[in-house]
Amino acid sequence: MQPIRGMNQLWLAAALLAAMMLLACALPAGMQAEPVSVWVRSHNRSSVDVYLMCGDRDAQWLGVLRPHEAGPLEFPSGRTRCVQGLNFFLVDRDHNRGYWVGPLHLQRGSRINLVIEKFAGLSTANLGRE
Repeated sequence: MQPIRGMNQLWLAAALLAAMMLLACALPAGMQAEPVSVWVRSHNRSSVDVYLMCGDRDAQWLGVLRPHEAGPLEFPSGRTRCVQGLNFFLVDRDHNRGYWVGPLHLQRGSRINLVIEKFAGLSTANLGRE
């Protein structure tokens, strides 16, 4: 008895789809999506270290901003999957103090703007559209 031709094609299509999904999962996280940019502007008189956290865990250092500096910082898009919301933790190097900013819940197509104020405890982060 011969198999039905349409069933073979359907099985082949399903197998190809499954193989493609497995390959996509095997790619390193950095290759699956573009990094997320944060536009940061500092009004602070000292250098400030910027960390990204999921809630109050998994701190990742994004970079340091010098006094009155502005520019982008990036992090992997996989970090946006955080139920508690993303927080920034700012460390004022001159005073050795840390300040929380957040939480933020990113949506597709949103851009993060982080403003580090002269007194870092008053810093803000908000979402804009790209």
